[in-house]
Amino acid sequence: MIPRRVRLAAWLAFGLHGILILAAEYRLSYDAYNHIFFADHYVRDWWSLWETRWYAGFAINSYPPLTHQLIALLSHITGLEAAFAILLWGAVTLFPFAIYAFSKIFTGEAAGSYAAVGAALLPSLFLTAHPFGQLPTLFGTLFALSGAVALARFLRTGKLLDGALAVSLVITMMAAHHAVLLFFPWVVGAVSLRALADHGVRTPAVVTRLAVFASAAAAGALLVIWPFWAWGRSQELQTTIDHLSRHNFFADPFAAVLFFLPVYGLLILYLPLAFRMAVRKRFRGLGFAFGLLFLLGLGDTTPLPRLLFGDGWAWLTYDRFGFWASLMILPFLGVSLAILVRRRSRLYPAFVVLSSLIAFVIGFIPSWLPTQPQALRMEPMVMFLAQEGVREYRYLTFGFGDQLAYLSILTEAETIDGSYHTARTLPELRASGLGQIDTAYWLKGGIDRLDPILQISGEMGVRWGFANLDLYTPLLLRNGWLMRATLSNGVTVWENPDAILPHPTPAPEPRPLAALSWGVLPLLSLLITLGLAALRRLEKPRP
Repeated sequence: MIPRRVRLAAWLAFGLHGILILAAEYRLSYDAYNHIFFADHYVRDWWSLWETRWYAGFAINSYPPLTHQLIALLSHITGLEAAFAILLWGAVTLFPFAIYAFSKIFTGEAAGSYAAVGAALLPSLFLTAHPFGQLPTLFGTLFALSGAVALARFLRTGKLLDGALAVSLVITMMAAHHAVLLFFPWVVGAVSLRALADHGVRTPAVVTRLAVFASAAAAGALLVIWPFWAWGRSQELQTTIDHLSRHNFFADPFAAVLFFLPVYGLLILYLPLAFRMAVRKRFRGLGFAFGLLFLLGLGDTTPLPRLLFGDGWAWLTYDRFGFWASLMILPFLGVSLAILVRRRSRLYPAFVVLSSLIAFVIGFIPSWLPTQPQALRMEPMVMFLAQEGVREYRYLTFGFGDQLAYLSILTEAETIDGSYHTARTLPELRASGLGQIDTAYWLKGGIDRLDPILQISGEMGVRWGFANLDLYTPLLLRNGWLMRATLSNGVTVWENPDAILPHPTPAPEPRPLAALSWGVLPLLSLLITLGLAALRRLEKPRP
């Protein structure tokens, strides 16, 4: 039976996040339209592994598909945007349950229930969900936490059903988001050390069960998204794209304002006590996971990312490590809140009220501190790109921000730009050190760095440009572009007179087995996980 406090925490999360979702804050986020674009691909062609609308063509199997496929399936009932919003709402509502179950591994039931309250108010969860729009990260993290809970039971009991559920949850985690693999090993370490500290369980049994779990989970994770691993084997690192989460927070305080303060909120005041509790014997594994993830979340403030990830450290973003570190604080916080309530301290209600206010402030960051251009009416661009003699050529946008992905959803026209930089194949973009061409204005010296790309864009079939900022005018003029019109939404249309009809980028050879497994195995892993979880719930509890 789930405690009443945990259910109330879930309702609290449902209400607070619901206000932000109903206000459509996700429309102003960095990644929401990116994930909706991927979902739109599966709506158009579920079995295709090649997407032509971005980067003159790229491999869709460069991103694990489960979250996008769920959006696509639900969209047949609700539409794409509503499907994203519903799944986001469901994910954030489930976190109190996941944190309660995870915290109980290390604490008592009461402390676990207060940890669930902390999850409902967690600043980093609001940051990840609303300003960032990172739904696959949230889904993957939920499966990781649930997998750790099932693994803890398996290590303790050795029951086959617990082990199968733990393995299935890890496989589903990988189908949702590959990056969560950077989080899960530390959680496994935490629950394994907790199991080894349990005097009722023999050490050889724990080690054997852990080895069985690791072998089965690794094999399943490789199998369920094997086209992703096959794609990744041929990839080389691109020129680094700057990201503030990698900066030294002491040398760049603005980076800390963006990627430290809103991650932890009031928990910044709690950090000293959390570190003090982390070294206690009963919390040692959890404390190690928390400490390591916390240090990684500081980016280049410490040498740890370079030491752990080598040359690849500069291709990762570190806000997600801060998010995961904040989740690891919650069991400690649950213990402290339980003590405060027992002592009838007024600090607990003050914590709830202040944390709710901070959560709203963070969730509404895109509105009160605009991180994107104002919303644009897309119909004029969509109609322009649909014209005869226009749609045969590629286009670029300038100053749309992440609304480029929204425009891409509404048209079949192609661009050499896009919002998933990992997958781009054009050598000029991979070597540029830029993210989106569209957002170069927001980088130091970014507009001037577009000259080499625009000078060769005609050879790639780019004839049309849509400018939302007048600051791009000198760039376009000096590269020989001509302004042709101003649309009804204020966007100017530019023409590249040197453009040639584009040659389609050759798609990879058809791989029916890869397409079949990509379209079936991720969803099958979720269905198996749900089935095993239902069997686990139906089991009679031990007397």
